[in-house]
Amino acid sequence: MKKVLLFSLIAFLLSTLTVLAYETIIIKYPDGQIWKKVFYKRFGNEVILHYAPKGQTHHNWTRSVVVHAYNDSTFPVNVFTFNNLALLTQKNPTGSYKYLRLTENDIIAGRCTKDYKNIHAQCEIYRVTRAYKGIVTIHYMNKSPDDFWETYNEWYKIIKEAKFLNSYYRNERTLNKSEYFEL
Repeated sequence: MKKVLLFSLIAFLLSTLTVLAYETIIIKYPDGQIWKKVFYKRFGNEVILHYAPKGQTHHNWTRSVVVHAYNDSTFPVNVFTFNNLALLTQKNPTGSYKYLRLTENDIIAGRCTKDYKNIHAQCEIYRVTRAYKGIVTIHYMNKSPDDFWETYNEWYKIIKEAKFLNSYYRNERTLNKSEYFEL
């Protein structure tokens, strides 16, 4: 009987540790540039974070990184990506996505659009990846096509190399606060 109770207690503790784990995304912005969090919202199992260069806002930006975490999402990454890209294409159908990286758990696509209705033209790199706790999208957007193409290789590398840290202890985060946030 004691062994059953001990086993039950250990199983309970292990299952609660997963729930209490903290997941963080780490984005290394270009050297010399200061990017600030301009919007953050957590609702249910979803988290949205919007970063823009210092001096820009959630509604007034020229370059932007939006991270959207869908915790506990079990959709296959390719299905999730296809559905999201279809929705984004409906919003602005003036440019189609090209796949830049395609693996089972990590997809990167990009496109440039023109002005359409009340949506400003922009170029973008869109990544969908499987994280520890679900699916995360990382969406880099730039309203200047010239600047986008001048800095394309740098931003592709930044989006591709964004990493996840999964920890059971908040105090392990001794990272630069401008480069990470908790999902």
